[in-house]
Amino acid sequence: MKTKTPEQVIRKIEPLLRGFANYYRGVCSKEIYIYISHRLWWYLWRWAKRRHPNKDKKWVKDKYFRTEYKKGGKRDWQFYYEGKDRRGKKVVHNLYDITAVPIVRHVKVKGTYSLDDPELVEYWSKRRTKSGKIIWSKGSKYENVGKSQDWKCPICHDHLFNGEEIETHHIVPIRDGGSDDIDNLQHLHKTCHKQVHSRNSKQGLK
Repeated sequence: MKTKTPEQVIRKIEPLLRGFANYYRGVCSKEIYIYISHRLWWYLWRWAKRRHPNKDKKWVKDKYFRTEYKKGGKRDWQFYYEGKDRRGKKVVHNLYDITAVPIVRHVKVKGTYSLDDPELVEYWSKRRTKSGKIIWSKGSKYENVGKSQDWKCPICHDHLFNGEEIETHHIVPIRDGGSDDIDNLQHLHKTCHKQVHSRNSKQGLK
């Protein structure tokens, strides 16, 4: 990817990092995550220097890497790009930080507990919520959307984490002036999301 932009590089690498991190987050993977992060930084640094052989290292660092200040400290050498969202507003996107992925142990189902037992509805609901919340970063906008829905799909009213694929829906579409704010977002099951758009399309034809 010698001739690609930072945005293209991040879009290529990020799904691989997320997939790897989510797959191995249930076992002792922290050291491997740190190793991958270090190796990736080294490759990206070489990539950046090769693009500008006549520039000094500080210039290259300032162009492709940034320092991110967060509560509790800062993170230096964050590979990033500056772009625009769907409304044309400027956004800064850092490469996914695999070292920040928490290790979440798999918890076995108790004894002979069954999904078909009506007396265990609360148990399965809590279990689904706990295992499903790790889809989104703690404290993120998408986690807060899920909380606001009480972790249920507002269309079918079933638990959000029932095994179906989840998609995020804009209540007011972006093309109609809607925003990416929490108040305008809903997490829906994929099939429910299709129903909503199908229903809206039919209403638009009337």
